[in-house]
Amino acid sequence: MTKPDKKTRDAEKVARRRQSLTQAAITVIAQKGLPGVTLADVAREAGCGYGLVSFHFETKDRLLLAALDALVEEYRAAWHARSDAHADAAAKLEALIDLDLGSDVTDDRHIAVWTAFWAETSRNADYRARFSELNRAYMARLEPLVAALAASEPPAADVGLIAGGLSAIFDGLWVESQIGDGHGNADWTQARRICRAYLGAFFPKSFGTETDRLS
Repeated sequence: MTKPDKKTRDAEKVARRRQSLTQAAITVIAQKGLPGVTLADVAREAGCGYGLVSFHFETKDRLLLAALDALVEEYRAAWHARSDAHADAAAKLEALIDLDLGSDVTDDRHIAVWTAFWAETSRNADYRARFSELNRAYMARLEPLVAALAASEPPAADVGLIAGGLSAIFDGLWVESQIGDGHGNADWTQARRICRAYLGAFFPKSFGTETDRLS
């Protein structure tokens, strides 16, 4: 087996370091929100010097954008893996519900960070562009699944409206998870049941029986 050359090894080392720093940034954002983050905070969380963070990202804004990009890519990879593991539309939708409501990429820590970035989209064009692109890609995956169910169970509402409603429910449940009972404790089992009840109103054959595979 041919060993990678020095240039390749160096590039891989830089990529690993940047990944560790963006993950440290995500942890700090979850704790302090975007306004409270400093490069020094991220350096402490990552266990490295301030100069290393500054070398890789130069400014706080660049580090925060890299953290958002890391979240987006992690989430996109997870939804492709989860839904692609199933053949039929109902199972794919079940997988997306389970992904969005209580999985390892949409736990309380991650959602706290997503919410922090959401709050800044009206003031930050880069954040707004990331969310807009992610939403378009998500709807492009969600609508065909709803359309596939509609082929056998024609709903009263438009497929696009149903898919848009489900996406909005996900967003609302994410926000609610940050306030919940006043302590920020999300009831993901109940959240998943809400989504299945919504889909069951349109597609009773596929979602009429209340189940929760993660309960």
